[in-house]
Amino acid sequence: MRAAFILSITACLLLVAGCRAEPDFDTKFEQQSRALSTRAARIEAESSQQLRAAREAERAAAELSEAPATSADRASKRP
Repeated sequence: MRAAFILSITACLLLVAGCRAEPDFDTKFEQQSRALSTRAARIEAESSQQLRAAREAERAAAELSEAPATSADRASKRP
């Protein structure tokens, strides 16, 4: 009987100790908030980089489409 009592008290203490090891709501919230902020910053940086690349590609395409037309216009205007 004594062994069962000691075993049950030990089990209860282990359960209580296990519950205390888990972080509280505020700690979990802070961790998740930091993780989401980091992820949002990374997504924003990637999208900004893609937008810059798309704009550069548009400028390059516009320059290429204008360059031959300008040369052709100059050649046709010469006497």
